[in-house]
Amino acid sequence: MRINLSSNTDILAATPALIGFAPTDSIVAIVLDNIGDRRTVHVAARYDIAEPLDVTAHLANTLPLQQPNGDMRIVILIAITGTADLKHAGDHLDAAQRHITARGASILKRLHTPNLDAGQTWTDIDTGDTGTTVDYRTSEAALLMVVAGHSVRATRDDITAEFATTDQAPAPDVDTDTAQFTAQTARSMSAAFEDPTALTPQLAANVGLLITTSVTHRDALLIASTAHPQMGATVWTHLARQLRGRARVEALALAAACFYCSSDVVRAGVALEAAHATAVAAGLPDTTLVVLLDTAVQAAVPPTKLRQVFAQLAAKPPTE
Repeated sequence: MRINLSSNTDILAATPALIGFAPTDSIVAIVLDNIGDRRTVHVAARYDIAEPLDVTAHLANTLPLQQPNGDMRIVILIAITGTADLKHAGDHLDAAQRHITARGASILKRLHTPNLDAGQTWTDIDTGDTGTTVDYRTSEAALLMVVAGHSVRATRDDITAEFATTDQAPAPDVDTDTAQFTAQTARSMSAAFEDPTALTPQLAANVGLLITTSVTHRDALLIASTAHPQMGATVWTHLARQLRGRARVEALALAAACFYCSSDVVRAGVALEAAHATAVAAGLPDTTLVVLLDTAVQAAVPPTKLRQVFAQLAAKPPTE
């Protein structure tokens, strides 16, 4: 996705699309690749401005600041908070800059705005330049996100609500023998990846049993769904909402994999948080897939690399 970031107004208008929602009372870091005269958004991250200053060191240590060729990336820092918190925001921006530059990266600019709604005054705190924010909902970045199949929510809570549980699926239909059950469930899931309206509560129950009793079958569905990740994310999110316990954990992990492969890192992270919370509530450990994906999110592994991993797995499918 190519986004025009030629001005500070453009940067602020694109921020909700890069984060997945319109952050408030936040520090945002946008990491840019620095290759020749091209600057491409590599990843964006945020944290609550109420966090202690120590979090800036964690931010610098987790951001992927080094490019594969060894050169260092550049970073834009943004404070989004009301005027009453300006000193606190400045302390965070100063501390973040110190930690990031200590790792060898450089800061392109540091911006402040009370919030990202249209008509707010933004300030470049190093140059003193000011300007006015525009409606991020109709920005180029927001429109490109819609075209790419992603939506920009008003708050992070709105994204979290997408993974909330709904009515629980019924018991799995295990009257048939194992081979027939597996084949029928796989065919039904294949149809659902083509048309999500084919999803039923009974299919949710059946696939929940399948992915918790066979890692091989779970990984086969992982391969199938990440081949078309946007549709896969829709399907697994819908199914996860109807499942409980370990089945919900596995379905959320599969949804997270699809979101990550479609470059929706925010929803991938929220799905993994829901998976971890579900596991804790059920007294279960995190699954291997959850740990793998959480590591990828924390390390900001490029979604293209994760897609390559799954493509390699597809070239050598799992066997019993």
